[in-house]
Amino acid sequence: MTNTAKGAVTFESLGLGVATLAAVADMGYARPTPVQERAIPLVLEGRDVLAGAQTGTGKTAAFVLPILDRLPHAQNGSGPLALVVTPTRELAQQIQKVAQTVCEHTGHRAVVVVGGVGYEPQKDALAKGCDLLVATPGRLLDLVEQGCCNLGEVESLVLDEADRMLDMGFLPDVRRIVAMIPTRRQTLLFSATLDEKVLGAVGSLLRDPARVQIAPKGTVAKTVDQYVLGVTAQAKKRVLVEVLRREGSDRVLVFVRGKHRADHLCRVLRQKGFGAAALHGGRTQSQRTHALERFASGEVGVLVATDVLSRGIDVSEVSYVVNLDVPHDAEDYVHRIGRTGRAGRRGWALTLCSEPEYLDLRDIERLIKRVIDPYPNAEGIDCGQPPFVPDPKRKWTDRLPGKKARKRMRRK
Repeated sequence: MTNTAKGAVTFESLGLGVATLAAVADMGYARPTPVQERAIPLVLEGRDVLAGAQTGTGKTAAFVLPILDRLPHAQNGSGPLALVVTPTRELAQQIQKVAQTVCEHTGHRAVVVVGGVGYEPQKDALAKGCDLLVATPGRLLDLVEQGCCNLGEVESLVLDEADRMLDMGFLPDVRRIVAMIPTRRQTLLFSATLDEKVLGAVGSLLRDPARVQIAPKGTVAKTVDQYVLGVTAQAKKRVLVEVLRREGSDRVLVFVRGKHRADHLCRVLRQKGFGAAALHGGRTQSQRTHALERFASGEVGVLVATDVLSRGIDVSEVSYVVNLDVPHDAEDYVHRIGRTGRAGRRGWALTLCSEPEYLDLRDIERLIKRVIDPYPNAEGIDCGQPPFVPDPKRKWTDRLPGKKARKRMRRK
């Protein structure tokens, strides 16, 4: 691998072919991100790869570019030769978007199959053959069982967002899919975290894998400033409205717990004069796609989403993120705020924390190894009575109550 005069690695130095480099230029990439820099040469060598990198670091291109660079072309009506399995429809479409740009230069054919939409167009697309197939587990198994998809020619398998697939209960489906694929294959596992849970569940599917770990679990991008504001549960919606009025309501992503809460919040925001759309697992695929398109185009300024989709939202230049509800899973916090401050741009995130959520906030701070700063523009905001103020003297290293103690605290 050769470097430029200034020591910066280029895509040309990674070993990609001319057609793939043309796709890189078309996508506007200037230099490879760290995960791309380390993973692309390994994939081109044919190695199995375990890659862990925080959200927003370019993992998709890190496997799409080298796979299509070295992938042969399927014969008419055959394939797929490469398979990417990912947990959500939004992630599948995001991968398909990158793959399609590359395919326009390499001459490959990529197909995406996801749930929530009709079967017939997907069956017709598969019947024509494809080189790369991007799929969610459930829909892929349905099409295989209907005899519409044959995985016997797969040479490269990618398990994308492996930790999220485990969290969503897809491990049995993933194992069924892998059992249909030839054992002589290249397997790539990309995940935000490479912890014992992930490695214990699917690590055995790889052969002598090269490991790429860009950042440890809980690492937040340095381009995201983080703030917290103590509020009562009853005051949250009122506080959000005031924050939107003070900070602006253009390209704001709001995370909540539960699809019904997301829909209700959208109605509240519209009544207050804000353009808002909801994105959650209870919506059809066309509704979810439409909501993302309206948000990306600026037709609506606020997108209200649940954690199911915290990794599938790929909209450039999100101004800031508001956690209306503190997530139960600390790792979800990292993925939520990773929707802003992407591609080197700066962003910020605000978490509205009520007293019952305080221990969840402390879990987050232990994970990211820092105490989140108080929101600097809180003066004059009515945060409810009696006021809740997170302990200003707290340390992320403080010992926290265990599960049993927390259950006793909830009963009280």
